[in-house]
Amino acid sequence: MAEDEPGGFSILFPPGWTRYFIDDEGRKALIMRMSSQIRALGRPDLDVEARMLISQQWKQMQARSVGAVYLPDAMGDDSTPLPMSFALIQYVARPGADFESAFRDMAKGAVEAFDTSIDRILRTESERRGTDELAEVIGRQIDYGIALPNPRDRRGMIVSTSITTLDDTAPDLVQGLIELSDTVVETFRWRA
Repeated sequence: MAEDEPGGFSILFPPGWTRYFIDDEGRKALIMRMSSQIRALGRPDLDVEARMLISQQWKQMQARSVGAVYLPDAMGDDSTPLPMSFALIQYVARPGADFESAFRDMAKGAVEAFDTSIDRILRTESERRGTDELAEVIGRQIDYGIALPNPRDRRGMIVSTSITTLDDTAPDLVQGLIELSDTVVETFRWRA
């Protein structure tokens, strides 16, 4: 007897995170958010640049089949939001491959596998450093692969976390962001 097909998924974020679907409405909502923050800083010169950057990123995410991104909101106490984001990508492996082998093939680093209450979670982490005037910027990417719960299925979800820090960012803060990413992904559930 075939297993029931999941009817969606859920994932939990701490308070203060907003989901933006990668469609025109999501792009407009993020542009409005960024424009109001830029105006509040008294930097209207950056508004056009931010709008262009968001539109460019949206096209890239649409090309990668990203369904939604989750971004932390700015805090009411004028502190900066966390330097991280999550992208959710519905992924289908090429014919003849299952989800896990396809995830391992595209990983940029070693792949760890964790058996959890929801099933198996694959995890890979990579790091890249900026160049020239951005040489002190470190971009970390953590990709998690979660296959549909049907054996040998080619489909699944990739949750991709981006964390951007500087050379002098406290190691405890970096480790805390990585642990936050792992914790959020552990809340992922397929819905019946």
